Amino acid sequence: MEHLDKKIVSLLHTVTAENTENDQSLIQDEGVNHAHGKEPFGQLLQTFMQLGGERFIFAQRHLLDERISITMPKSFRDMPMHEQRLKYPSHHRPDFIFTNDTGTINLTFKHTESPLQTEELENFTDEMAQVVKQTQKLTEWFGHEVLENEECQIGYCEFMTPVWNARVYNLSFFTVLEGRALMCTFNCTDEEMATWQPIARSMLLTLKIESERKENQPL
Repeated sequence: MEHLDKKIVSLLHTVTAENTENDQSLIQDEGVNHAHGKEPFGQLLQTFMQLGGERFIFAQRHLLDERISITMPKSFRDMPMHEQRLKYPSHHRPDFIFTNDTGTINLTFKHTESPLQTEELENFTDEMAQVVKQTQKLTEWFGHEVLENEECQIGYCEFMTPVWNARVYNLSFFTVLEGRALMCTFNCTDEEMATWQPIARSMLLTLKIESERKENQPL
């Protein structure tokens, strides 16, 4: 991929917020594998979960004209435009931004114009990790890798960044959608990380490319 570093620097802006304010299983570990044969990444994600004293209902949500889907809390709302302008530069703003009531937990999606093929995803993930380390003020790096679920391959970078007098947990993940990079991110405050890090990892693994599934279905 030519000029990959420059492309990734630009793509990083689509998944990094500028500011952060202060029963029935949906996915099983057996169905999730690392591309490199390591231990499973995610934990069990259930329809109902008690998190931080609050009950959350998780459900599948379709985005981008139903070309993708992901499981997330039903209570996550579309971020109002005035909040989007504060958190994300207008020329790099994600296509979809979901947030909790207080705006401290965010989940974003952007289907970029950057060409990407499945066989390039591992190199793309490695390059993304290097550029994140070079361009972000990191307080902690958790790792990067390419994972596989039953639907697609997903690369991720997981790290902490400083903001004001706090830290922000970031899980940036990406896959191939119709020959272009789909960039996604989950972020929350460090105070919420202990609760939400395993949830974010599980949500990542529920990502599905619905357009490809429909094309591959038998007639």
